[in-house]
Amino acid sequence: MNFSSFSSSPPAISNVQAVRRVKTFVLPDKCLEKRVGCAWRRGNQFAIYPRSQNVNKTTSETATKTDDKILNVRQDVVLFTPILRKLVNEANGTFLSVQKLVEISKSSDNQVEFLKLSRQYRSIIRVCIESLQEAAEKETDGLHKNTLVSYITIFYSIECIWHLCEILYIDIIPGEVVLPFLLEWVRFHFPCHEQTAAQLLEACERGSEDHPEYWDTVVGMVVQGRVDVARALLKLHSAADSNEFKLVDNSLRSMPVYSVYGGMSTGEFTITWKHWQAECRSKLSSRILAQQPQLELIMRLMVGEYSAFESIRPKYSSWFDVLGGWVLFTAPWVRRRELGAAGAACAGLAPAARSHLDVMVRALLEGDLHQVIHEIQQISDNGWFASHLTDILYHCGKLQILDHQTDVTNRLRDSLILEYGSLLLEHKSLWSVGLSYLASCSPEGLKRAELLLERMPIETEAKAMRVMAEAKKYGLLSVAQSIPACVGARRLAARGAAGAGAALAWGARARSAALCSRAAHAALRAYCDARPLPAADLLLSAGATLLIDDTLLLLGKYCDFHRLYKNREFRKAAKLLISLITSNISPEYFWPTLLLDTLPLLETDEPVLSSDDTYEIMLCLELRSTCLSSEKADLLRLALARNLARTALIDVDDE
Repeated sequence: MNFSSFSSSPPAISNVQAVRRVKTFVLPDKCLEKRVGCAWRRGNQFAIYPRSQNVNKTTSETATKTDDKILNVRQDVVLFTPILRKLVNEANGTFLSVQKLVEISKSSDNQVEFLKLSRQYRSIIRVCIESLQEAAEKETDGLHKNTLVSYITIFYSIECIWHLCEILYIDIIPGEVVLPFLLEWVRFHFPCHEQTAAQLLEACERGSEDHPEYWDTVVGMVVQGRVDVARALLKLHSAADSNEFKLVDNSLRSMPVYSVYGGMSTGEFTITWKHWQAECRSKLSSRILAQQPQLELIMRLMVGEYSAFESIRPKYSSWFDVLGGWVLFTAPWVRRRELGAAGAACAGLAPAARSHLDVMVRALLEGDLHQVIHEIQQISDNGWFASHLTDILYHCGKLQILDHQTDVTNRLRDSLILEYGSLLLEHKSLWSVGLSYLASCSPEGLKRAELLLERMPIETEAKAMRVMAEAKKYGLLSVAQSIPACVGARRLAARGAAGAGAALAWGARARSAALCSRAAHAALRAYCDARPLPAADLLLSAGATLLIDDTLLLLGKYCDFHRLYKNREFRKAAKLLISLITSNISPEYFWPTLLLDTLPLLETDEPVLSSDDTYEIMLCLELRSTCLSSEKADLLRLALARNLARTALIDVDDE
């Protein structure tokens, strides 16, 4: 049973004190009536269980009196939703590209490449949002649809903040004049009245002022800096040929626009701008537009009148919509680091509860990246945003976090990456992605990866092979050796002799002498019980791996003996069997098998065992006569005597 609750809206945020967001877990009624215990499990989850104080009662008596349950409480991981796994995998590719670029940029400046990678992140987020929107449109279940809508809201906020952060800290802006990029940000994320403007211009009808949203659309285009669109809309008015409209149109047409490549310095542009705004102010004070309040409002906006922006603020959902217009008509030459005052002015246009997005945008405009990272950690995306944004800002050299005059930027970046990578390691298919994040934070990341991989549940041999490959890839050799040893021991314990072949294969991969010895003994005992030898092909091609353990060597050579005997290569088979007997590496229970295997070789038409070989067999038989029954021992002695009589005067090896 999984229980988790997340607050639907963040509480009010104070400028002085940070907010503490607490997740609350509500247990079912009468679930645990008495004392309870708690134990952490793997990953971000823990178990709550009843803990009885009456140790004298048996388990059955206790179970009949109480309805005991074990509750598994785990974190609700948004990224593990199937529709969001594509986001995780694609972002991982971009993350690895950033790490490769860091190695290159040690000797060169690659700021342009960092900008490209940042845009890759944004395109990944955009594709994710579009996928969520398509899924939400097709979804019929109301609860699931609300969940998808909440995901859309989360990732829309992420894209919005990332884009603004890219403009202010990653993008290369000539002259540091940020206004064109800020207007682009507002138009892209807060496209008010854009659709209405397109409809009116497409219709191109005189008298468009009858449309209920005509003037709001014109004002919106002016506030967004889309002067050409605003002028085109004004020409659709039935009184467009009047002096008032021509006056406003002329003012809009003559508005100076700064361009770093325009051949005008910032100082010259400032003088030109103030001169233009002074002309607009004089036209406004002449009361020429008194009969046209909407045109007068536009002129008031153009001269940067605060009360004019206050009057239009209620028509927008947030102060972000008017941020670009405020900067455009008050300080179009503003630099990136000077946007804090503009953000404070726009945020104060209308009293309203500050949302989480408000706080993050304000912190970005004020240049407080520490606060930004603190706030984005509260987004319910399980650390995806915080880890990736912090990483790219850190590598761009734009992030510096001080703690008592000590630079802790690297520690902050590593802690976020480690947390995110550890989270992904909890998933059954995303764990390899998590490894790449942990590997980027050496040496602590690899140590954490080693601990987590050792505790990862491995259900199939295919997963075991993949975990081994990933462990070798990152140099975790202890994990690469322990996994096959564990899998082999599990197969051997579960299937006994039937699993000996698989256990031998895993033991050879792990180079584990103990596992190979256990599996070899199980195979030899099974053969003694009239079962076939396992993994013969593996043993015949094992090569130097057989030297790991004596019992494994015996098993491998014994399989080779069977191959030679089956191919009727009796002399080679006899020589190999004698070497196994004289080596004394055979366990006691296998000696009867070795001794009885000499019988058919002693009775061949042509002798294949020399007199010396016969003496060796006779010696072993006398030393271990108790391992054979008297009938079998006598039969073997008779065969030895016959072979000795045949080979006493000849040398079998020379023949």
